[in-house]
Amino acid sequence: MGWDLRRRAGTRFVAAGAVLSALALALAGCGGASSSGSGSTASSGTQKHVNIAHFVAIQANPVEQVIIAAGQEVGKEQNATVTVFDSNNDVQRELANCQDAIASQKYDAFVLKAVSGPPLESCARNAIAAGIPVVVQGTALGPQQTTAPQVKGIVGTVVTLSTTNGVAVADLTNRACDAAKAKPCKVIYLFGPVTFDYASITRQTFLDRVGSAYKSIQVVGQAAANFDPDTAANEARQLLQVHPDVNVIVNDCDPCAVATEKVIADLGKTGSILVVGAGGSQVGVDAIKAGKQFGDTVILPASEARAAVEMAIKAARHQSVGNTRIDVTKDLSPVGTIVDASNVDKYHAEW
Repeated sequence: MGWDLRRRAGTRFVAAGAVLSALALALAGCGGASSSGSGSTASSGTQKHVNIAHFVAIQANPVEQVIIAAGQEVGKEQNATVTVFDSNNDVQRELANCQDAIASQKYDAFVLKAVSGPPLESCARNAIAAGIPVVVQGTALGPQQTTAPQVKGIVGTVVTLSTTNGVAVADLTNRACDAAKAKPCKVIYLFGPVTFDYASITRQTFLDRVGSAYKSIQVVGQAAANFDPDTAANEARQLLQVHPDVNVIVNDCDPCAVATEKVIADLGKTGSILVVGAGGSQVGVDAIKAGKQFGDTVILPASEARAAVEMAIKAARHQSVGNTRIDVTKDLSPVGTIVDASNVDKYHAEW
């Protein structure tokens, strides 16, 4: 997130990947895990072959597929076998996968992308106790939204913080309100599934930021679109009937934003209602370039995965891992946390 699309919540939860099926990657699986390696086996030195366990939240998700592919690519480049453990968005399954990986004594390091941060702390502790270096990827591993390790012994963190995203959504909404020259600025907010930590924390951060920093913004309507474009379209249509004078519609998902744009066009309000998206996908970039979407928040799944797997490979070889606290959209993005018409040509979507 990011943009990980998760469990059924609210009225309907259909992964945004359904409208992005072209991103699907063929990944073999067996018993919850799949593996791919370079095939070379240098026996010593800085390129000694190592085995990395890569735990992901839900392999079927198109964002997660980009993460998996990027991790596998790093493994092939750097003489490491990267084995993928799919949790299928189930905390208990991820914990079981973790224990199986530790018991196998096959892995030189873990890259742990948690379904939910706090419950997976025990996995990290057990791995570290077994002498396995652990790198945290994607979701902060613990109760705090921070790049700081929250489990003693963690090698490093490469995370996409939901609080960073929530602030970006609020700041982008304020930009859109300024562009609309609306004071007060009336906003509809369509958010992701409340059972998904990333979405729920993004939502709360957005509301807190708007309430404290942008007093002229009025969130007049909210609904759970659950990362489903059809649900987003239906909710937007219903809320616009109640609030026809809305200035900005904010979506926590790019495909949802595209669906919202179509509703606005059907109502003959293109240009009078601005649309904000989230996720930094190619769909969002294309909409910004076409003038249909005001802006988008950034998610970089490939950059996130590459940095985390590279860190784990170095740790497995007892090498210095460099920067051990990476907030992905702040530290790795060429445009920061927001992409809009002013910088879209400098931004390259990763999913």
